[in-house]
Amino acid sequence: MTDQLFPRQPRRMLQPRKSQLRDQLAQAASEIERLRAENERLRAPWWRRITLSRRRAPKDIA
Repeated sequence: MTDQLFPRQPRRMLQPRKSQLRDQLAQAASEIERLRAENERLRAPWWRRITLSRRRAPKDIA
């Protein structure tokens, strides 16, 4: 038996604000885009990875 004369209603959980949901959605979309690019890079043949890494490397200009 409870000590309260009138038991309280159970508290409902508050929904997150729209701005929080938008931020989470944008973060998830950027993570998906990053993982997709990483998967494409890892699926490339070994010789393609070498040529792409040499292209991206900064050139040493003296």
